[in-house]
This record gives sequence, C-alpha cells and structure tokens, in this order.
Amino acid sequence: MKNQITLNQILEQCEISPKATVIIEQLEFFLKNDKDRLTFIDQYERRELWKDKKQSLKLIQLAKEIGEYHYTYNADQLESMDEKEALEHIFVEPVNPGKLYRLWEHKANIADLLLIKQRRPETSLMTALLYV
Repeated sequence: MKNQITLNQILEQCEISPKATVIIEQLEFFLKNDKDRLTFIDQYERRELWKDKKQSLKLIQLAKEIGEYHYTYNADQLESMDEKEALEHIFVEPVNPGKLYRLWEHKANIADLLLIKQRRPETSLMTALLYV
C-alpha cells in the first residue's frame, strides 16, 4: 500500500539516532497506526521542524498532539485494564518496567494516582508518585 509508513522511515526522515531511546519510545507510544505516522510526517514537513533548535522536544510534542486520542478513558474502562495500560491512559505516557517498579516501591494504587492526575493534569507518573 502506497500510504504506509513505518517508524523506521520516520526515524530516517527525521534523522533520529537509534540511541535516542526516549524519543523513539514516545514515537512508538503515540504513533499507533499509518494515519498517525502519515500525519506526523506531513506536520514535520509543514512546520519545518528540521530547522528548529529544539527539534527533539518538538518531535515528542508533535507525536503527543497527534496520538493522544488513543489514550482516552473512563473509570469503567480503567477497571478492566491491567496496571500498566491504566497508567498509560491516565498519564498519557509510556510506562516501562522502571516506572512500574517505582509504583510498587511506593505501594501506590491506581485510584490515588487518578485523583492526583485529576487535581494536577500536568503531572507525570513519576511526579505523582512523590505525592503518594
């Protein structure tokens, strides 16, 4: 199919190093399908992000802007999700084993973290864990 684009093609076109694991993790997390990836490339070109001094940050912001719709939720849906998936939907960020370890280390629960996120929408998972 002509309109398919892979994450590797994005990495190549945007000249993202394979060592840029945080950027790659964010792109994988937000750009879930061909439509998202095509929109990303289109907006990358239109906004001329390759010229921006803060290209790395702008790439992550653009990916989030395009793909955050994948992570909407309601309370009933959260109950049926596993811990990792629920956290990804609440905080709209990838949750890796290190973050899950911190969750277990702080003995936090999803309900408490959801309340923190509702009170402070800009809060990341790692920041929310400081309040538990």
